[in-house]
Amino acid sequence: MFTPSTKSKSQRWLLWTTLLCLLQLDLGSAKLTEPEGKIEWFTFPWMNKNKTNKESSHYGGLHLKDDYAQVDISNFGGFERHPCRRVCQQGQSQSCYYQLVVHNYRRLGPECQRCPYDERACASENCIYGDGVSTPVMAVNRMVPGPAIELCENDTVVVDVLNYLGESSTMHWHGIHMSRTPEMDGVPHVTQYPVEPGEVFRYEFLADRSGSMWYHSHMGWQRGFGIAGNLIVRQPHQTNPQARLYDYDLVEHALLVQDIFYDYDLQQVRNILINGKGRNHLSQLPDPDSRHRYERLRVTPGYRYRMRVIYNGVFNCPVEFSIEQHKLLIISTDGNDIEPVLADGFFLTSAERFDFVLEANQYAKNYWIRVRGYERCEERSLYQGAVLSYRGAARSELPQGNILDSQRARELDDNDNPPIFVNDFRYKISNDSESLNALRQASPDKDVGTVSLRSLDPVPWPSYTKFLTHYSSLNLRQAPNGELLFQIDEISFMPPGISLLQAHYLYQDDGYFCNRSSLAAKKRQCDREVCECVHVIRLPAYRPIEMVVVNHMDATHPIHMHGFTFRVVGQDVLGNQQDLKNIRQLDRQGRLRRLPDKYPAVAKDTVQVPGLGYVILRFISDNPGFWSYHCHIESHSVQGMLAVLKVGEDYQMKRLPARVNC
Repeated sequence: MFTPSTKSKSQRWLLWTTLLCLLQLDLGSAKLTEPEGKIEWFTFPWMNKNKTNKESSHYGGLHLKDDYAQVDISNFGGFERHPCRRVCQQGQSQSCYYQLVVHNYRRLGPECQRCPYDERACASENCIYGDGVSTPVMAVNRMVPGPAIELCENDTVVVDVLNYLGESSTMHWHGIHMSRTPEMDGVPHVTQYPVEPGEVFRYEFLADRSGSMWYHSHMGWQRGFGIAGNLIVRQPHQTNPQARLYDYDLVEHALLVQDIFYDYDLQQVRNILINGKGRNHLSQLPDPDSRHRYERLRVTPGYRYRMRVIYNGVFNCPVEFSIEQHKLLIISTDGNDIEPVLADGFFLTSAERFDFVLEANQYAKNYWIRVRGYERCEERSLYQGAVLSYRGAARSELPQGNILDSQRARELDDNDNPPIFVNDFRYKISNDSESLNALRQASPDKDVGTVSLRSLDPVPWPSYTKFLTHYSSLNLRQAPNGELLFQIDEISFMPPGISLLQAHYLYQDDGYFCNRSSLAAKKRQCDREVCECVHVIRLPAYRPIEMVVVNHMDATHPIHMHGFTFRVVGQDVLGNQQDLKNIRQLDRQGRLRRLPDKYPAVAKDTVQVPGLGYVILRFISDNPGFWSYHCHIESHSVQGMLAVLKVGEDYQMKRLPARVNC
């Protein structure tokens, strides 16, 4: 039986705080049903703990909705007429309010009466046609992908996420650092408690940077079921260093690419979609058949267009992006400006983004936008297309020939002048001293590797900076029961029972966390046994940090770091396990190559770690808090390839407002 003398002070605080939180809960009696795949909407007695009070229903002069007594789903949709969708002006910011309803839905569901026969009827029916295969999805405002959010830099964002699912959920704002609002990062049991069914959670944060970002659920497989959408933050023309390169920057030209599964078969990738549309690989219809549904991008001859591509990858399926008979001037990656590179295309792994400028300088007709899948997608010969349609060409016509035919023909014919691709996941680099310079200049006999891209901004530290180096590894282990466990530092992550950020002052780190040092102190041999725990890597705040991330597997893994943008100063393939195990010794011997100190290394938040290779990342740890660090392939992170970076000490972290403490 519990008595005060049997528990430590931190444990007693944790117990009493948990009891207080439980006493405040009022789960209500909301009911969700899904007869034959269609949602019926009921009145919810919304909980109060995540709501703004009536007395504070104005935020920055903007009236915020607080009465959720009657929720009508027909009021939710896209944000085409939102007041924050505007031309950005220097010194002018706004408060921007949105409502996102996440709910169960279907591709080609029962609401699709005329949509299969008349594409114009799909919007009025709220039908998600997809690739013509009926399958369960999770939608945002009855859309897959979810509605795009467009902002200007330094806008204040207020988003009410209403959870109509039958399971808990959160929303992560991928690319936003959340330096002022770490509790809004959207990682369950790391920066917040999950939003339970029938709850609404208000996210409030500052869009303190510009670029191509996106939002997505951070719970289980919900991102793979469809809870994701574009988040585009623009700059005023006067402060945009790339503005002179293009004439138009339209949200219609932002493409969200996703690999998908059917039904609840989470082990099999079945297709790739572009903005939720694409050809049906189950049919034998040729690519130009009008019964396929393709996304269309309209351009006018003689103009230059900024286009954005975001990859919501859930499987190990890197993709290659290109446009028939067009060069792409690549100007940004992961929302960070780079020195422009003229290329034929680029590769993407999960969560990576590229912006490019397309000059509409070809004959006025329709052209294929091509996405080709590799690794697991290549096993099923998966590819996808969209249509670049010039004004003057017939709107209803599709390009001639199959999507990949012209590309393959060019690859065979251009032996003397092969096409140039950026960010190839099949990363290899020669050991000669001139390789970096050759890659940077986009030499025709070399693809442009990630590490050779040059940022427009110099590195934010002097050349004499001494970095604190942390070594990290990506591993795969088979448990005694046969289960495959993906790991970081030979540890599989187990979710905590509390929110690490909200409750960080209620427990002792040493008794709750684990990492390589703590397990070694307990004589655990994680290279020989299965280690599963709340894996937290401690880093000091306000220090120059260097992370050497080693990949012990053959396949590439996209690693994403929350809370920071890092510089990629090294990337290479070692090729054998023995070298990987001795990575520290190799580094002491100077065999891990880094860019020169003054090189403007590319800035990213997600990077490919080559198979049997490594990357070297540098950043300043000026954002204290708990930040997720994980592989962005859904199954890998769910199965343990995730850790938490605890940056700084408890006293250096933000004291959270009371309404998010429980």
